[in-house]
Amino acid sequence: MVVVAIVAILVSLAAPSFSSLIQANTISNSVNTLLSDMRYARSESIRRGGDVVMCRSATPESSGATCSSGNWNSGWIVFHDLDGDGVKDATDPILRVQAPLSAIDTISATGSEYRFRFSATGRLPVSEATTLTFGGSNFESHIQRKVCVSVGGRGRIAGDGSSSCS
Repeated sequence: MVVVAIVAILVSLAAPSFSSLIQANTISNSVNTLLSDMRYARSESIRRGGDVVMCRSATPESSGATCSSGNWNSGWIVFHDLDGDGVKDATDPILRVQAPLSAIDTISATGSEYRFRFSATGRLPVSEATTLTFGGSNFESHIQRKVCVSVGGRGRIAGDGSSSCS
């Protein structure tokens, strides 16, 4: 009985820190996934010599996936924009698909509304530089992360949710 009581006390002490560790790992995996796909889209735009777009999609895994408004945690697609209009047309080939990130309740953006359009030089239009904040109401503020995306097309992690991209 004493051993069971001691184990119960130890588990109750360890559970909150373990929860924080799980949250930090979830955010880290999500940030790395987004940055990996962003680097892929940028390198493909240079390799193909044309526009490649990474945009959020409400239904990224459907056969007719298109760019849409909403939250980045709903998933995204990367496609070669053959006509350079920044819109997913039926003839534009999808290069990569990211399923919804169900463990993250919010990935909010400032600046670019729903897409990153990389030119043949790997750069973004000036208006598409942005900040993405990973986390939300279910995550402690010191665990949240900001990803800063410059007009040069490079993404970097700014730190916790209160950090600045400047």
